[in-house]
Amino acid sequence: MKIAIVTDSVADVPESLRKELGITVVPLSIIFGDETFIDGVDLDIYSFYTKLKASKVMPSTSQPSPADFMKVYTGLLDENDYVFSIHASSALSGTYQSAVLAKETLAADNVEVIDSRQATMCEGFVAVEAARAAARGAGTDAVRRRIEQTMASVRLLFVVDTLEYLAKNGRIGRAASLVGALLSVKPILSIEDGVVAPFEKVIGARKAFHRVIQSMKEQVGSERVSAAVLHCNAPYKAEEWKREVEANFDCAELIVADVGAVVGAHVGPGAAGIVWHTLPQLV
Repeated sequence: MKIAIVTDSVADVPESLRKELGITVVPLSIIFGDETFIDGVDLDIYSFYTKLKASKVMPSTSQPSPADFMKVYTGLLDENDYVFSIHASSALSGTYQSAVLAKETLAADNVEVIDSRQATMCEGFVAVEAARAAARGAGTDAVRRRIEQTMASVRLLFVVDTLEYLAKNGRIGRAASLVGALLSVKPILSIEDGVVAPFEKVIGARKAFHRVIQSMKEQVGSERVSAAVLHCNAPYKAEEWKREVEANFDCAELIVADVGAVVGAHVGPGAAGIVWHTLPQLV
């Protein structure tokens, strides 16, 4: 059985990994006033952050249409027996709903749409592990188990320079209580139940960074993990975080991933974080 894996551009899976595993990405759109760009097609990551800093207009995002998904599913089913379509949290984006509408319109029993309840590389790792299982020849039940295992174990901690972008774009969820905090307070955020949620408030960026590492130690212990350091146009910060993760954890893999325009529009430049998941049994 040939199984295809689809995700969206919220997942931030690095291009090299997408190509290696044959993951299909359906892009969202980025909107600056009257200008609309297709994420990663009309606007690359670095151009986006340059535009974000210079623009007086707060960008918004728009999910792909059901027609976009129908085109992708139809093409993939010409060469594959089954499609797992894994998408950003339905509490954060309408992308999942668009994918469901496409599946229902096609009446495609061999397309399975999954709400990852996550975003950025949390969602990305779910798609990556599914693609790895499919590449090993796993059947639909085994790939589904791998998806469920990864969704259950994936974790994210990230630090933003400001809550301005999350607040203005309405994606702040239970972290709303942190708005208006002093500039020296650096909130550590996570994703819980599909929405952005506060983890802790720390005074100063350095303390926030060290608290993220400490908390990851508390949660991981001695387990082996797959991990990704994420950054929003902050490569030097990412390198520092990568060195700390390498020094403190047993990583089967450690990816440095640029946070793309969709998530970057909501968290703003300078944000950085770590995603990890424990390694499930091979299928």
